[in-house]
Amino acid sequence: MFELHSLGLEDAKRARDAILAATTPADNPIALMIADEHGVPVLSLRQDGAAPRMLRRARAKAYTSANVGMDTVVFRDEVVKAKARTLTDWGDPMITSLQGGVVLRANGKVVGAIAISGNATSRDEALARKGIAAIGLPA
Repeated sequence: MFELHSLGLEDAKRARDAILAATTPADNPIALMIADEHGVPVLSLRQDGAAPRMLRRARAKAYTSANVGMDTVVFRDEVVKAKARTLTDWGDPMITSLQGGVVLRANGKVVGAIAISGNATSRDEALARKGIAAIGLPA
């Protein structure tokens, strides 16, 4: 037998609230995607003024982090670039190497991912980490 841990809606709501509270007037409107361990959306949000493509990007970032089991920046730098791979090598059109997707782990297992799109990618990632902290998982 194995034990399955998954990110639930209440955790996603706590993360969303922390992320929104951490945004500042200097931030652009964001799109947010919180996904389960399979990359399936649990909660999505697009602030007024955020382009629809930002939500598609956030979804791809969360999906990628959950499915490859690493932050998208790590995936980009240590797998795609370092091994001279292309995204088509995975045979999955949802995979992206855009920074801003952060994997969530509990007891060493992937339980989900949080991704933001709308600002500089480093700011997107920093906001996602605010959500992880609100859930109580290590960022």
